[in-house]
Amino acid sequence: MLKFRASCIQATRSFFINKGYLETDTPALSPRLIPETCLEVFRTEYRKPWQEGSDASVPLFLVPSPEVYLKQIIADHGISLFQISKCYRNAESVGRIHSPEFTMLEYYTVYAGYLKSLDITEALVTYLLDTLFIPENEPLGLRPPFIRMTMNEAFRSYAGFSLVDCPEPADLARHAQRLGLNDAHNFSQWSWDDLYELILVHTVEPALPHDQPIAILDYPAAVPCLAAGKTQEVTRKDKRTGEWKTKERWELYMKGVEIANCYTEERNEKEITQYIEAEDSLKQQTARIPHPPVTGFSAICAKMPPCSGSALGLDRLIMLLAGKSSIDTVLPFPLTDAI
Repeated sequence: MLKFRASCIQATRSFFINKGYLETDTPALSPRLIPETCLEVFRTEYRKPWQEGSDASVPLFLVPSPEVYLKQIIADHGISLFQISKCYRNAESVGRIHSPEFTMLEYYTVYAGYLKSLDITEALVTYLLDTLFIPENEPLGLRPPFIRMTMNEAFRSYAGFSLVDCPEPADLARHAQRLGLNDAHNFSQWSWDDLYELILVHTVEPALPHDQPIAILDYPAAVPCLAAGKTQEVTRKDKRTGEWKTKERWELYMKGVEIANCYTEERNEKEITQYIEAEDSLKQQTARIPHPPVTGFSAICAKMPPCSGSALGLDRLIMLLAGKSSIDTVLPFPLTDAI
């Protein structure tokens, strides 16, 4: 398994280098992070030698993603790049596909949107299968092409209703109750995005196919993220024509496991500022481990050329390529053994 893991990482590196991406190696520690209310971070400190008192230590945080540094490089140099690095997320469940320390593959493609990044990800998986296996020995259910389905189509197929017909929290609450997800919950106090997430995790994701990879596209704009937005005209259930606002985002699932997340990166400085301020406000109120936000992050993103960025859980992909069911089996020293 040590050899197989090394081969997977070496083949991944070769794929991006051969396509002209620059490999980077950014810090694991940062004094400031992008505020994300969906995750917690690890806090540590730098102790200044031969100094005492309140100024003797500087708080630092382990990065949950190299994004905070990679976007600065893209803004400064306008290049496509990738990085394979350890990332850290605190206060998360530990289990079959989760660990507080994990290996992330993050890759950004300049002058390309999220659909181009999906093509690149298909090419990566194909390259890994062709490089690592002879045809009769490759694991089943991983080979592209990926099924491509919008999030609205996924809800219609696997939850029995369209998101475009549910503009209000009460609309989603009725479906959550119909689907049997109301155990001990008072949905009257739930937000739209919380109800959406509940149905996605407990109804839609478990029903996704396992015999072929599937990419879910175009996430609802009501779920905040740093992806560029788009608006399309739709016909609702009551035959009215309206607008459906989405984000240029996809997530990839392989054998039911979430593998990768991608955005067409938002570059509108005003939109990014509003997102950062809203997330930081919530972070400071609710986070177990609050941290200061990145200074000038909106201006950094606005300076980037048009690009799309993808984050792929490399431990999970190696697990599936190895035909295993737990990331512990493909890690040299699983951290989960200690916690």
